[in-house]
Amino acid sequence: MRQDYLHLFPNYIAKTAPTAGLSEQFLNRYPRLPAEYLDFLESFSLLSNKSDTTWFNSINDFNEESEGEFRWDEFERQSMEAFEGDVSAQRLVGDFWDRHIPIILSVEEGYSYFCIGVGEDNWGKVYFGEEPEYEEVEWVSDSFLMFMEALLEDKLAEKYRRLLI
Repeated sequence: MRQDYLHLFPNYIAKTAPTAGLSEQFLNRYPRLPAEYLDFLESFSLLSNKSDTTWFNSINDFNEESEGEFRWDEFERQSMEAFEGDVSAQRLVGDFWDRHIPIILSVEEGYSYFCIGVGEDNWGKVYFGEEPEYEEVEWVSDSFLMFMEALLEDKLAEKYRRLLI
């Protein structure tokens, strides 16, 4: 059942209904996504605050069809670049991002993001990460649904809430 959460973001620019599904390349890396998140993802093609400093990655972003300055996997790319020449560290970075999909990116107060776990050990959990160590994350909620409900009920920690509202 599709939940309508777009109303939680009245100060955001929203365009509804993406025109295509997720690309084969994306699905090869992330073959499964939590159903609640996938329903939400399929409900918009753009969801960004008016200053364009915090936004939800869209299907177009994941398919690399957007024209923004930031790619959906920008923080992974930055980490890989920082560890250039260190194959072991790059492998750890890649393993982390194979188990976490960034769903919200922000440049509001430095570089930060929210992600959903897609590994066996963290399936569906929502985390928060920020620079300089993108791969050191904080648990936020046990599911995307609980994350959105906490936002709706004003129960998210202020640190997270101020990035989203």
